Amino acid sequence: MKQKKIKEIVDKVYPIISKDNNSNANVEYHYNIYERLSGEKGMTGEVCAHAEYDWCENKIYLYTSRLHDIEDVIRALIHECVHSTQSKVIFNQYYKEGFTYDIHPYEIEARNAEEEWEIYLNELKK
Repeated sequence: MKQKKIKEIVDKVYPIISKDNNSNANVEYHYNIYERLSGEKGMTGEVCAHAEYDWCENKIYLYTSRLHDIEDVIRALIHECVHSTQSKVIFNQYYKEGFTYDIHPYEIEARNAEEEWEIYLNELKK
């Protein structure tokens, strides 16, 4: 999916998603996490997330190379928006205590919230 189409989706649904989650995080677009972190075009790696939330910058980074359809975009926004309302200290503490992504309570909360993604499809039809 092209970045232009992703931006169109975000422009329509993110204001509602952020309102529903009491979030004021900004959205930024990058091809992948490797390009974002290195600053070099064409940088790649083995594993790439769909999106990421940065507590220090209060930003949701969307990685356009991983967003293939409307569902991917909306789920990524919801997931990271939920993280934007969670405590970074507690988030990190869970990992220090040995929780993995699959059983991390904050990740479970974010993944569960994603299941409501279809609610936001109606906004795209307007």
